Amino acid sequence: MLLDWLSAPRTTRGIHVACDDGTWRFTSYARLAVDARRIARRLRAEGAGRGRVVSLVLDDPYRFISAFMGTLLAGAVPAPLAPPTALRGTERYHAHLGRVFRAVRPELVLTEDDHAAVVRRGLDGAGRTAARLLLPGALASPGTPDDPGADAVEGEVLDRPDGELALIQFTSGSTGDPKGVRVTWGSLAANAEACRRWLGWTDEDSFASWLPLHHDMGLIGGMVMPVATGTDVWLMRPQQFLRSPLRWLECLGRRGATLTTAPGFGYAYAARRVRPEQLTGMDFSRWRGAVLGAERIDSIGVADFTALLGPHGFAPRALVGAYGLAETTVAASGVPAGRGSRLVRIDATALRVGEPVAVRERAVLGEHRVGGEGWLTGCGVTVHGSELTVVDASGAELPAGSFGEIRLRGRSLADGYQGATGARVPFAPDGLRTGDAGFVEDGELYVVGRIGESVTVQGTSLYAEDVEADLKDLREPGAPVGCAVAFGSTQGADHVVVFVEGRVTPDWLAAARARVSARTPDTLRMTFLQGSRGSISRTSSGKPRRRTMWELLLRPGTGPRWTVACGSPPVPAPV
Repeated sequence: MLLDWLSAPRTTRGIHVACDDGTWRFTSYARLAVDARRIARRLRAEGAGRGRVVSLVLDDPYRFISAFMGTLLAGAVPAPLAPPTALRGTERYHAHLGRVFRAVRPELVLTEDDHAAVVRRGLDGAGRTAARLLLPGALASPGTPDDPGADAVEGEVLDRPDGELALIQFTSGSTGDPKGVRVTWGSLAANAEACRRWLGWTDEDSFASWLPLHHDMGLIGGMVMPVATGTDVWLMRPQQFLRSPLRWLECLGRRGATLTTAPGFGYAYAARRVRPEQLTGMDFSRWRGAVLGAERIDSIGVADFTALLGPHGFAPRALVGAYGLAETTVAASGVPAGRGSRLVRIDATALRVGEPVAVRERAVLGEHRVGGEGWLTGCGVTVHGSELTVVDASGAELPAGSFGEIRLRGRSLADGYQGATGARVPFAPDGLRTGDAGFVEDGELYVVGRIGESVTVQGTSLYAEDVEADLKDLREPGAPVGCAVAFGSTQGADHVVVFVEGRVTPDWLAAARARVSARTPDTLRMTFLQGSRGSISRTSSGKPRRRTMWELLLRPGTGPRWTVACGSPPVPAPV
């Protein structure tokens, strides 16, 4: 089980945390066991025992891990939340905290001194005035692994019933407010075992990650899996990665890490920021699993990444396309490790629910520098214990190769959502309809995009991710630093709005407008809006919140300030 490592924690393996001065801080699993038990005892003393919710608002990776494991050991339910540094805008963060605190109703919040005031305000705003804060000073652990702190917590139970609630993790909120997902001990253990089988995770592996620990990819893949298996893990904060992606690569090219996971953005970003001469002396031949998930994969950016690392032993077959979501703990499907990930090009302008998808071309991720309109990366086959089907609007299962909505069932599926009032909201009896559109071809899943972020014109669906991929493929000088696309309908007309972040040249704008016009129907009105750097609303994990941006656009005076670069913005229908 996931807490078995506490029975005989290792002294030579553990957690390496990146420090801002360029060094790494190592803490053994033996020491982590001491700190987790100390925190568990303190939580029990504070009344946060079995079944009580404890929220975690922590930046420091080691503090987060020890608090998370200590909460599990106490029998309480951790509810990790994004720290203030993950969301731009103080008022937006206050509103976010208020929503999540009303849903999870924590007894205690483990946080840091710098966040105490904003967390207290969030609790009070959510009516949780009796909830208490525990700060790092209250959890200080100056002892050593062989002091009395290493003794078991009274009443310690490492093996919990499958149906008992283990964790509440929040969705990214890319299409609305984040939802609290109720992960049971059974679904958590099932998905951890599925990930171990999928990646062939062994005692000889080690992991490197820069993803935020409060969200499923970083939480389960970057923390729970390494700790539960007792393998070394190298952890950076997202801001550290953005400052120096070379440090992440050093974990895999110098320090021996063999597995990592990141959105496609991370690989493309490293390819842009790291110079070939900086990789001198690195060896990536042991890097056998580079998982890509969370967003549409930039296949051209990934090809640039493999071209950069290829001379130093990195093989394209190490690229592992995957599909997952918080509702399935983390992973739903993945390319078998070591096989390589497939690419297909479809006619994205001819997608109709229930009809077959025509594949026009095929390629291999990392080997072929192709991308843009219609190119999709395969997300593999379902992980052990899970079932994936594609259904039509009525929920009827569609034949293989047909386009529709992805539905999931199986042992990894969570126990529903934590409702706004704290009540459980179950998934549908026939499984989770994900809101993602895609198809299965040759046994492998391909994800096209979010159903709520598309528009259907004359029976054909057009997805925001397709338009964004097409614009990203545009090699005209003067491209923006960020770009997001939103669809919507007002006053009887369908619109596509392209939000560009940062300065663009007139040549780029003209070329981009021509690109969008060429792949959208004449009946679709088009607008380009330009904003300053940071104007695009994003989730705590970096995904654009397209629907939120559209809604703010229809409420003048709210949200960031945008100027019209071309076209005319949509206006709300008169009341």
